[in-house]
Amino acid sequence: MHTKFLTIWIVLAVFAGMASCTIQPAKKEVPPNFQPFFEEYGVQGCFLLYDLKNDLYQIYNSHRCEEGFLPASTFKIINALIALESGVVTGDSMVIPWDGVVRTVEEWNRDHTLASAIQYSAVPYFQEVARQIGPERMKEYIDDSDFGRMDITKETIDRFWLWGTSRITPWEQMNFIIHFFNNQLPFSTENIDLVKKMIILKQTDKWIFSGKSGMTVQNGKNIGWLVGYHKENGNAWLYVCNVESGQDNSAKFRESRRGITEKVFKSMGLMEE
Repeated sequence: MHTKFLTIWIVLAVFAGMASCTIQPAKKEVPPNFQPFFEEYGVQGCFLLYDLKNDLYQIYNSHRCEEGFLPASTFKIINALIALESGVVTGDSMVIPWDGVVRTVEEWNRDHTLASAIQYSAVPYFQEVARQIGPERMKEYIDDSDFGRMDITKETIDRFWLWGTSRITPWEQMNFIIHFFNNQLPFSTENIDLVKKMIILKQTDKWIFSGKSGMTVQNGKNIGWLVGYHKENGNAWLYVCNVESGQDNSAKFRESRRGITEKVFKSMGLMEE
């Protein structure tokens, strides 16, 4: 075959192959009716919502959904999974004694079980868990779970999710929550189900609302998360809420993560009491 025509044929074949392999994600930009929920709390941010039954994403502020942030206490979901899978923690009732250091959050100044440490987002408990897991095992499990880009070393093992250069995007959080919800992570079903039970925030006889919050300061701004899922009417909606504000808005900022998320679901006719 003539070289010129051979080159054209190869280029066409490559483009045809690319077209056949491209999968168009079931995504759509959400109408701007989510914006008032953020404005009500004086925060900026983004929101990802995945309708499991209809395989459909709704996206608010898509550009921010691709930016990286410290995971803060949302990391406690995978930290608990690793603790259970590695045997560092033997169950939800295993106690780690308080180290006697008085901290500003009163609920942290006592002994905790895994269940109560998740409930009160007790940082000292999970720092001790991380130290016992160690950097090598921690990194292996996190890499296998595709949980963002964590800076895990011997020096950072008990704080890498709170301060420093670790980053995870809202899209990466959503990817993790989907795999967590579908039991598609490198952990036993028993351990995944146990952690799912511990992150239930509220439930009625009609629905279950689950999630884990997180808050830290990054580049002088409050950064917050709420990630999880809502189950109702035989369907599940997985969500990632990411918020930001100045440090002079801390009270409303703390409320905003759950407040915005609940308003999103109630605007869809869900979460009725």
